[in-house]
Amino acid sequence: MTSRRGFTLIELLVVIAIIAILIGLVLPAVQKVREAAARMRCQNNLKQLGIALHTHHDVHGQFPVGASSFNGLSWRVHILPFIEQEPLFRLFNFGPGPWNGGTNREGPNKMIHATNPIPIFNCPSVPSIIASNPSSTLGDGRRTFTSDYHGVAGPKGVNPTTGNDYRFQPTPAGQGGFALQGPLGRDSATRFSSFTDGTSNTFLVGEVSVLWNGVVDASDGADWVPGLGTAANLANANGMAGCKNIRFAINTPRVLNAYNDISFSSRHTGGAQFVMADGSVRFVQESIDLVIYLATASMDGDEAQVIN
Repeated sequence: MTSRRGFTLIELLVVIAIIAILIGLVLPAVQKVREAAARMRCQNNLKQLGIALHTHHDVHGQFPVGASSFNGLSWRVHILPFIEQEPLFRLFNFGPGPWNGGTNREGPNKMIHATNPIPIFNCPSVPSIIASNPSSTLGDGRRTFTSDYHGVAGPKGVNPTTGNDYRFQPTPAGQGGFALQGPLGRDSATRFSSFTDGTSNTFLVGEVSVLWNGVVDASDGADWVPGLGTAANLANANGMAGCKNIRFAINTPRVLNAYNDISFSSRHTGGAQFVMADGSVRFVQESIDLVIYLATASMDGDEAQVIN
């Protein structure tokens, strides 16, 4: 007679338990590596956006308008030639009117071009790049692509050095108004000479991955084309899609009816990344003192506080 050798049930269960433990030990390490890679790619995106903005300044003598009340377009459209998207840039209509007007809500030749995804406009850690705001859906139902990077319009609150409020435009009323002391805001025309606080001490562009009811959404829901929200007369539009005020701490959940005050935020643990006006990229902890955070959003506040 011959005997068969094999695993007993207990031995099999022990092996399965060991494998489960090993997976439990390895998986967090793999996730950390993936997040580190995604964070590095996000950092590289911001670095390239900073270079593109600087190149725009070199060519045109100023940074692009953050959010235009003339044609509704954002700064992202204006830097297309400097991120290897010259052919797409040439298709745009830079005339007056909203970005999603006309037949099929295409602009014309404005929002229709947001059906093209621009990889450099998206953080790899954000799971969806499809715009979720109904205003960014074409009339025939086609969806557009969003951006996770927004211009810094400036701080809202009290300047700690002067004791006065930071400059602020409350009209047209609604959505939080418009901060005025940042480099990329409503109808901005910023030059390097505008940065009296120093370019290394001022935010230029940062991440926005909205926290809404505990869920991280992609960007603010709008596509990457608009700078200013829809209105029959864009001078009366009050929603700023291309830029955000800095009023709340990093990773603060979205506050209803304060669209322009949506906090800069990210899926990176503990903070968000910004490109400074000098082109450097920094990870800013969500625990940063709010006074220093507001001061770094101002390009000409003469504050004593600067970010380290």
